[in-house]
This record gives sequence, structure tokens and C-alpha cells, in this order.
Amino acid sequence: MQLVSFALVVLSVRAIVRAWRARHQLFAEPVTAQQLAVLVELALFVLVPISVLAHELGHAVAVWLSGGRVIGFGYLLFLGWVEYTGVTNPIAQFWIASSGNLVSLFLALVAIGAGLFAPLRRPVAALLLPAGGMILATTLVFYPALDLASGLRGDWTQLYSGPRSAALVLGVLHGALLLTGFAVWRSRWLRWRVSARIGRPWRLDEHDRRLLAWRQLAETAEELGKHDASLAVSVQENGGRPELHLSWRGAKGQRSLRARIGERPDVLEVEALAGQPPALRASWRALVPPEALFAGPSPFPALLHRLRAAADALEPVGEE
Repeated sequence: MQLVSFALVVLSVRAIVRAWRARHQLFAEPVTAQQLAVLVELALFVLVPISVLAHELGHAVAVWLSGGRVIGFGYLLFLGWVEYTGVTNPIAQFWIASSGNLVSLFLALVAIGAGLFAPLRRPVAALLLPAGGMILATTLVFYPALDLASGLRGDWTQLYSGPRSAALVLGVLHGALLLTGFAVWRSRWLRWRVSARIGRPWRLDEHDRRLLAWRQLAETAEELGKHDASLAVSVQENGGRPELHLSWRGAKGQRSLRARIGERPDVLEVEALAGQPPALRASWRALVPPEALFAGPSPFPALLHRLRAAADALEPVGEE
């Protein structure tokens, strides 16, 4: 484990060097793919080791509060240990073994909570979220599995070997946290929230991208309708898919647009109609990549304005 930890130190140094070289753009917006890679590396190989130090300090403080004495302290960025004496009470030993993990759990939840809900700039959220996620996964999954499977006699072996009642309560809480974490990880809400917070798509499947694009398109059309009384906005079903209808009377007569998300979730298909009765006059396909849905203001207001201008420029037909 010490050899592995020493090897990981190299990755920590590499992360710091990469962050230093990119320091002028590291927290710029919008977040690029290269920038996100550096932020994630910084989170995993710098912030996570800091949490390991806090974990070990939590053990040390618990020893002192229990009346014991710390006789050994080790820290190798990704590995740490505390040796103590003077504490023989099983409940106190259980508290000491759990204290470091409670510190790690607290740090993970603070980082994730801030990344998801605090009014932070997107690069900061992109730094905190992977750090909090890795700390949480390490605390509840990787460390317990390694400890119980390897015979290291670390925190989790001691915890589950402690007083039966305490170990039983711990097992219930541990299982509940794992199930909750798994459910949140699998949820669409988390994928959408993280994508919005970091300004880039995160684990989005085709259905996610289609729904998000449609939602932004519909919200944009609704806002346009609120600020333009001459614009009629409606949503209809066409082939099982929602289709947005915009109608207005321009300088050259009646105009309308029909917009829908195409076969590909990043393609907006638009048809322009003119005259009475409405006749198809033009059609367009606009590429809206997933990055555009999160990188800043929605691309749809400007896109719809351009499409309306193009529709207004069509020559009169029919009864016009």
C-alpha cells in the first residue's frame, strides 16, 4: 500500500504542474473539455489527499478527546495511519475508528452539496463535484472493501468487530447510505444537475439530450410569446413527438414555424410556412450540440429570432 501511495504521488505532482501551466484559464468560463480534465485531475490527486490528511487528523482528535495519547502518525497523501495508547474502552475505540470516516463523509457531503447547490462559478463546481464524489466512494465503498478483504485491520475491520449493537447500527446506516448513493447516482436528476452546474454534458444518454433540448426550446418559445403579443405559441404531437408551432402576421402576411427535435437529439428540424392556407415554403436543420445547452445562455432565443427573420423574408403565396 505504501508503494502504491508513493506511485500516486507522481500523479499528484503531475496534476499540480498541469494546473499551474493552465492557471490563467483554469477557472475561465465556459468550461472546455481540456479544462475539465485538468480540474478533475486536480480534484482526484490534490483535494482527495487533503481529505485523507483531515481523515487522519480526525482520528487523532478523537484519541485526545478519549483521553488517549497519539504515539504514531503517518501520512503518504493517499495513505495514513494513527497509532495510539491509553484507550481500552470498546465504545471509545469504536468512536476513534469511526471519527476519521465521519470527517471524510462530512467533507464529501459539503463538497457535493456546494457543487450542486451553492452559487459557485462552473469551474469551481467542476472541481468540487469529482472531489466530493471520490471521497464519498472511497469512504463508503473502496476503503471498506479493501480493509475487510485484505486483513489490514483498518477502520472498518475495527468498526465491524466492535460492540455488537454498535456494529449492527453501523451496518444499517452503511447499507442505507450505499443504497441512497446508488439511487442518486442512477437518477436523471443528478445527470441533469451536474451537467448544468459544470456547463458540460455529464453521463447524458440520447433520451436525456433530447428532453433537455426540447425543454429549452419550449421554454424559449414560451418566453417569446410572453413578450410578443402578436406571436401565438402552441405544442402539438406529431408522430408521437412534440412539435412547437409559432404563428404571427409579418409585413408580408401570415407566417408560421414548426420546430421539433429530429432523429438525432442534437438536430433541430424547422419548417417555415406562409400564406392562407399555410403552405410549406422552406425547411432548415440546425445543429445544437449538447455543450451548447450548458455552456451559457440557451442558444434557442437567438436561433428562433433568426428563423423568424428568415420566415418573414419569404415571398407571399396563396391569398397574399
